[in-house]
Amino acid sequence: MQPDIEIYVLSCPTDNIVTWLSQKFTLLEQTHPSSLCTKVILELDGNTIPVTILEQASGKRFTSIWFDSSQTPWENDILCAKDAYSSLQCEVRCNYQGWEEEGDQDPDQWWKINNHGEGPFVWN
Repeated sequence: MQPDIEIYVLSCPTDNIVTWLSQKFTLLEQTHPSSLCTKVILELDGNTIPVTILEQASGKRFTSIWFDSSQTPWENDILCAKDAYSSLQCEVRCNYQGWEEEGDQDPDQWWKINNHGEGPFVWN
């Protein structure tokens, strides 16, 4: 199990992201620390899950969705990305290999899901 999950969505309004999260989790709290940042506290099976939604996280068009918890319903970033794509219908990217404390993973190796399909690619 990963200690956290992070995905990036392309040209997807934050309101749509919050709606998706509200369908999967109980939304306990929502704050806006800045014009580009929305923080939500979610609940699932008695676990609270803090999530940060940061617009323009990678260039102007990508929004980061970071689940700061190992208690999400997904085992890894790719499963979360697939779920997000099926609901949001916008391109989703995530780290291909997931998180490892040690390892020789390529930081530019990513997984992309869009209306053309899905698979690994280099994002640099």
